[in-house]
Amino acid sequence: MASIFQSIFNGKYPQTAKYEEQLERLQADYVRFKEFEKSAQNNRFQELDKHVHSGDFIKKVDQLKNEKFKDSKEYRQLREYHTLKKSSDLKNYFKYKASGYPERINSIKESAQLNEYKELKEFVGSDTFKEEKSMKGFKKTDSYQQYKKYKSVRKASDVKFYYKQIDSAKYKNYLNIHDSERLTSFKSLEKLVQSQEFLALKSELEDPKRFKKSKEYASISELEEIKKSPEFVWFQKTAEKNPFGDIGKWKLTFEDDFDGTSISKEKWINGYYWGKALLNDVYVLSHEKQFFCEDNTSLRNGIAHLSTKNEKIQGKVWDEKFGFVPREFEYSSALISTGQSYRQQYGKIEAKVKVDHSAPLSHAFWMVGENIAPQIDIFRFSDKGAKGYTVGCHNLDKNGKPLNELNSVNGAKFNSDFYIYTLEWSKDKLTWFVNGVKVHEQTKNVPQDPMYFVFSSHLFEENSKMKLPAELKIDWIKCYQQTN
Repeated sequence: MASIFQSIFNGKYPQTAKYEEQLERLQADYVRFKEFEKSAQNNRFQELDKHVHSGDFIKKVDQLKNEKFKDSKEYRQLREYHTLKKSSDLKNYFKYKASGYPERINSIKESAQLNEYKELKEFVGSDTFKEEKSMKGFKKTDSYQQYKKYKSVRKASDVKFYYKQIDSAKYKNYLNIHDSERLTSFKSLEKLVQSQEFLALKSELEDPKRFKKSKEYASISELEEIKKSPEFVWFQKTAEKNPFGDIGKWKLTFEDDFDGTSISKEKWINGYYWGKALLNDVYVLSHEKQFFCEDNTSLRNGIAHLSTKNEKIQGKVWDEKFGFVPREFEYSSALISTGQSYRQQYGKIEAKVKVDHSAPLSHAFWMVGENIAPQIDIFRFSDKGAKGYTVGCHNLDKNGKPLNELNSVNGAKFNSDFYIYTLEWSKDKLTWFVNGVKVHEQTKNVPQDPMYFVFSSHLFEENSKMKLPAELKIDWIKCYQQTN
């Protein structure tokens, strides 16, 4: 993130107000960006975008735009139907069928009259009948009577009709068509082209507005509407710019904005951790000239004030020879830490702080674990002027000797305004920032133990010219762990 703000602002350090405003805007935009990324609208866009650009969808749209009824198999089926319907053999078939002749023929075919005629016809055509007919007295025979009946039945209308029809071309055409595949195909096609499905398809394919009525057109229109929406336009432009750097890799784990009426005792203790743990009381080290007093910590206007005052106060001192011994101090000061509430291993720790400079008063924002070392100074003001402070790591070598890796930071009058002091801590590296600008980096002797946070003001020597009271002011503190 440092590189982002170094490119945004001119000068060694950006103005805190502008930097914080940009930081807050960036954080708000990031939250907005992530919320939209998970939104129903973006999910719908992703779904539609994937669908609309699929090969199957594109083929379907092309089909909807360009497919004509005349190019379809249904059109060919309709043409085949009309061709069959216009053919003379089928026309004659249906005309002959409509006349009722086939039913009459079938009725006559099974009649007693036709059977009688067939029997009589067979008789008069026989050799016996021909022989009797050539003999005298024929007219007096039964055969003659049958002959007369034959001629009479032959003239009957049904018999005449029957033999006339069965010998006709129309009836023969009827018989050829009646059980043919041609007629079956025609009836099948007729049923198809008169079906609701066929008529609906024909209407759809012939509709010039077919595409605009389709679900595909609706999907494309919905996608375009989403793409035109202000929130989506902002999201896309933001995604192209990718302004968030590594902001997304941090997850907030601890914060305090000091907006209450008093310091949260659930988060902070006053005084060194071991004093609270062992004595449930406050102590200072033998070389310190101040004593930490809870009354010197207050909240006003959303800011924590840690005050150092010139006043006599009784307290305890840890002496290596005598242990905890009472002493009277000329100065009171303040210390708050998360020693009993919160510790963190690795991550990002930052706070917005302003210091009142009054040498040799030392204001510090530091981290420490169970032991006196290692200790990380996020800042420690101890110079004669307010234009510089130190950062670094206090450690012990293998022999227990102090191993201090410190670096001076300058370039601003740090007591003139609030500044945002940041430490990024990984397994292999410590990196310090001021208002987003990197000021120091350490890759050796990097602490690996969980640590708690401390804000404190110390006096290691007395000076009657000090301007007191002096304050260390904390607007907020935020701590993050790197996400997976």
